[in-house]
Order: sequence, then C-alpha cells, then structure tokens
Amino acid sequence: MTTILTRLFSDQSAAQSAADRLYFKGIPRRDIKVIAGSENADARMARAEVHETAMGPYGAALAAGHAVLVVRATYKPLGAARIARDVLSKRETIDTGKVMDDFSVPFKPDRAPSVMKDHPHMLSLPGFAPRGHVSAAFGLPLLKQHRTKRSAMSSGKRASRMFWPMPLLKSKSGSKSAIHGGRHMSQMFWPMPLVSTAPRRKSVIPGGGLVFSRLFGLRPLQ
Repeated sequence: MTTILTRLFSDQSAAQSAADRLYFKGIPRRDIKVIAGSENADARMARAEVHETAMGPYGAALAAGHAVLVVRATYKPLGAARIARDVLSKRETIDTGKVMDDFSVPFKPDRAPSVMKDHPHMLSLPGFAPRGHVSAAFGLPLLKQHRTKRSAMSSGKRASRMFWPMPLLKSKSGSKSAIHGGRHMSQMFWPMPLVSTAPRRKSVIPGGGLVFSRLFGLRPLQ
C-alpha cells in the first residue's frame, strides 16, 4: 500500500522547505509534490491523488496564495510514512478542518524509462550539460585504422637487416641433414644404417637363442 499525506502551508516557500527536508530524510523526489497557484489546481491535485474531501478547501487556499504539499510514502525508504509524519509534525501548517490528509491507496508500479529515476546522471555535476565524447574534446579517435605494415620503423625497414645480412625466416622446407646434398655424417665412419627397418629380434644371438635365460631358468619377457 501507498500512504498519501497532504499538508497546507502558508506559501510555496514554506512548502518547498518541508519538501527539501523530506528529501534529506530519504523520501525520493518523485514522491514529493508542491502545488502552488490556482491555475489548473483541481487537475494537479487529482494527479497528485489528493483526497476528494480536501479538494475544495485546498482549492480555496491555493487561490488565496497558500501551497499544498503532497507526499506519496511507499516502501522507499523503510518506514517512509512514519518519517514523513515526523517531519511534517514539526512544521507550521494551516488547519483546514475535517479533511482526509492521511490515507492509504493501492500501490501502483512506477513505469519509468530508466531505473535511475532519482539520479540519472550520478557522475555529473549539478547543472553540467554534456558536450559530447571526451575523446572528441582532446582530438583522440576512438578507433584506429588497421595497420598493414610489417615493421615498427616509419620507413618500413627492419632493424635486423642493419647488422644481419641474411633473412630471419626461410620459406623453403627444412632438410634432414646439415651437409649440403643431404648426406649424413654418420655414413662417413659407420657403414650400417642408423635406423633399421627389419623386424625386432628377442635375442642378439643369431638364430634367436636365449642362452642366459635357459641357463638360469628365467622366463624371458614377451
């Protein structure tokens, strides 16, 4: 439920002072309304949900230069109705007789385009008007064109070529031998190939004999 509290003040300045105090106590600005002046007074009070029993007395008071303060005490902050009653009890108000100035209505969700209704620009100074992007103010582009050159030097040269005459990378496939022609150094003093493609044998003895395992009665590994 939402509690509607209305009070009649001597003038708009007094009503605004009470509104500022309510805001200081945590009541959101959107839930505080100061109505002054007689122009379209009934329509403005109806939008603020002033009780019908107070419409006539408040309308006559507005025409006389007084001001009406309307507070919609919801769930924010906790105990908003109690806080509002306490603040308004310490203010000098005008008695309007038997009017309904404290009553409850069903809660209505606040449909707003932003979740930050109280402080939509919390990082901006009061009265600050945005003037575009910070990067534009300093002449800094947000995006840079893709760099196609392959060197950090403005001329496109590579620093390695100043002291190393050969290219850093080769495009041809690597060879299996460091000797020109693809020969292996092992073939100069070792006539047999280093890697054999013949099937593995279980014994170094020709014929496959297992002399030591048979001598000691050991079972060879399979």
